[in-house]
Amino acid sequence: MRHTESDLRALLDERGHHPAGGEPSVSLDAIVRRGRRIHRGRRVRRALGAGGALAAAVTLVFTLPVIRQEAPPASMTAGPPADMAEVVRAPELPATYQVKLGAKEFAMPRIHAEQFSTVGVHRTVTFTPVSRSTGFTVVCADPRAWVVTITDTRSGEPSGTSGRCGKGGGPHHDELSAPADWLKRPQTLEVWVFPSDAPISKVMKSTVGCEPRGCDEDDQAGALSRPEVLERLSAEVGEQPGGWAVGVYDAPRKE
Repeated sequence: MRHTESDLRALLDERGHHPAGGEPSVSLDAIVRRGRRIHRGRRVRRALGAGGALAAAVTLVFTLPVIRQEAPPASMTAGPPADMAEVVRAPELPATYQVKLGAKEFAMPRIHAEQFSTVGVHRTVTFTPVSRSTGFTVVCADPRAWVVTITDTRSGEPSGTSGRCGKGGGPHHDELSAPADWLKRPQTLEVWVFPSDAPISKVMKSTVGCEPRGCDEDDQAGALSRPEVLERLSAEVGEQPGGWAVGVYDAPRKE
């Protein structure tokens, strides 16, 4: 049951005197003012309590992205998603590509370049050659990363290179190896880059076979030319942080 302020005043006026008929021991107005202060105080405490809960919720929202970015144990995932990966920049690409064909030696300028911040997945680089002499170079933040490059050839069979990134070099076309339509349309270069500790031997054992005592680096590099090894290895390591860049070099078109 609820009472109004006038009910309270009447009740206090009736019973607020001493039995001897004297004045009230406490002023009626003082009691009413005190009741109002208590009521306001309770409302303020309730409001502060609600505000505190809201502040805690906001803090939790802002904290969650930081927790999500912490790297989980390797046994739980192959690597963080690409959009959360820490950016690792690749070294600078050389400005020219040195070519030596017998007694002939020259430098080709760079005509196209692309940079990437993750490894473990397949990339396609599209470019427009300006001659039949075209070379490619891949540089990596980790020089011991594994690199595979694949491009079309005149025979119709894809060809390329595989090995450690820091050893330099890359495929190179000339008048004899470039496809017949090399200058008639944009061309592509397929590139795979894997971390230096990629489990190539493990993947080899389940696909193309491996010596009981293990496979040396030459065997592993050779196995990376096999599509089934590339696909299985990519699934094994997943996409993870790793900076690298690829450059396309070409000789100026002869008039």
